[in-house]
Amino acid sequence: MSDAPDVVGEIIRQWHHERPDLDPSPIGVFGRLTRTYQLKQVRLRSLLGQFDLTPATFDVLANLRRTQSEGPKTAGAIASSSLLSTGGTTFRLDRLEERGLIRRTTATEDRRIVHVELTPKGADLIDAVMTAHLDHEVTLLAGLTATEVQQLAKLLARLEKSVAATPEALPTYDDVDLPPA
Repeated sequence: MSDAPDVVGEIIRQWHHERPDLDPSPIGVFGRLTRTYQLKQVRLRSLLGQFDLTPATFDVLANLRRTQSEGPKTAGAIASSSLLSTGGTTFRLDRLEERGLIRRTTATEDRRIVHVELTPKGADLIDAVMTAHLDHEVTLLAGLTATEVQQLAKLLARLEKSVAATPEALPTYDDVDLPPA
């Protein structure tokens, strides 16, 4: 593993020094999650660039491939089961169709419904990309044992549930004394 400085650990240390009345320990979780995500995204973009894909186009192709046996999907169904808006999905579908990776067909029962499916070229590409992607993720996890990977996945699932169960509205801090503007 790298001997890179522990940036998050240093931030926590600095907060302990400047504000010993605060518990900055959540930064150890959320700061590291953010930093890990950012580092992973840089590496993912590099990998996907080798296949002339972006994270968004990869997401669309992977979405179609992992549900391919269920048949074609609508753009709305792709958007609702991915990280894209319907407008963003339509834009990506246009690009993927231009490259011959997906095909759109109008439903015979209702011409307003458009189904999307992978072409053989698209299926071959996403199969190759997924193999490379998962191999790469295994490499990124090389610093952990198999048991640690399983433990981390379980803890992250619990954290996700905890965050999801928290109301979206932030509490108000009317009792905080702010300096005059």
